[in-house]
Amino acid sequence: MKNLAIILVGLLLLGCSKSAVKQPKLFGVEDLHRLNWRLLEIAMEDGFPPPIASRVYAYPHIAFYVTLQKFFPDSLQPVAGKLNGLAPIDDVNVKNADAELTALLAFCKTAKKVVFSEQHVDDLTAGILLKAEAGGMSPAVIEASVRCSEEITGFMIEWISKDNYVETRTMDRWTSTKKPGEWIETPPDYAAGLEPNWSKIRPMVIDSAGIYTSSPLPPYDPARESDFYKMVNGVYLQSKELDKEKVAIALFWDDNPNTTEHHGHLVSVIHKISPPGHWLNIISQISRKDNSSLFKATKAYTFTSIAMFDAIISCWYEKYQTNLVRPITYIQEHIDNNWTPLIQTPPFPEYTSGHSAISAAAASVLTHTYGDNYAFMDSTEVLFNQPVRRFTSFYDAAWEVSLSRFYAGIHYMNGITEGNKQGKFIGEFVLDSLK
Repeated sequence: MKNLAIILVGLLLLGCSKSAVKQPKLFGVEDLHRLNWRLLEIAMEDGFPPPIASRVYAYPHIAFYVTLQKFFPDSLQPVAGKLNGLAPIDDVNVKNADAELTALLAFCKTAKKVVFSEQHVDDLTAGILLKAEAGGMSPAVIEASVRCSEEITGFMIEWISKDNYVETRTMDRWTSTKKPGEWIETPPDYAAGLEPNWSKIRPMVIDSAGIYTSSPLPPYDPARESDFYKMVNGVYLQSKELDKEKVAIALFWDDNPNTTEHHGHLVSVIHKISPPGHWLNIISQISRKDNSSLFKATKAYTFTSIAMFDAIISCWYEKYQTNLVRPITYIQEHIDNNWTPLIQTPPFPEYTSGHSAISAAAASVLTHTYGDNYAFMDSTEVLFNQPVRRFTSFYDAAWEVSLSRFYAGIHYMNGITEGNKQGKFIGEFVLDSLK
């Protein structure tokens, strides 16, 4: 009996030691960077325009963040309960689950909900699980991580389903009025107004799409002595004075995810990175340069995604409220009927500049995260045959974005200045709300 008792105690101790074996540290910040880039690639392949792209990027990053925060509440501040409609995610069993694996799986499962090319996300998920298995992570930990990620993703998907996106798919399309001074479809595609109901999407943090009050525009007037004519003529005169640097700036920040090329009756579509995707790739570059921790990187990705998402909602509200004519329309009608802008005019009203708003919102968050006067290089556009550009700060880059739209001939100076102010306002509002 004594020997049996000794054997039983020994087996118990052996079992305890096996269950307490430290699991290998297989996942980290580079895995998050890799998922972010693959999401950008999938969004490019799916051809999502900027508003939808902002949605595709934001939800997976939020899923990663809230998952990691469940495991490390002392390292990340909660956002569940602060985002509109997302209650605190309680009653999630994290026992035996690996934090990083769970967060990566939650990212993928959420991404699958918001993209078209679901098979690419399935490949990502399979690769993550294969890495866990091949790296020696126990089946019990993998199983617990999968289960935990599914629980959190369930909360996320329920929240996502109520953002009014599906409902806006069936709302009326935007039809131009053909009234002087109001937006009208522009060449070469003469496409209908893009996402006219985007202001009805539930924001992340702001309480309404109309939270920002923009400066008034000069009244429409074709007379040469009018303020409106002078505003438009500024674009025209600038287009005649473009040097190599200004052209380079305009092309670097083009970021049109669906550029069309017309060759006779043949039309080809080129998919490129969107404005919010460009800024998320900037985060990848600076967080690697900074050797950011997983906590700092996920905060940068997530808070920036949230700010850009809300900035687009605010901007799109303003666009379809003011319904302002684009430079190409006015210039061809009243100044030079043979004039064309340097880059393709996107299919929605001019005021305010969307890329300006997105970029200033991102710059606000990144300045808060990485500091003022943070110099960096951006190689995002190398993929599209544009050279690396250097910036002295995030606000420096955001203002160059704004100027790029003026140089490109698709925005008035009023539109880029106000868009920049609007984005900064939204970015700071998001930061204040999430503190």
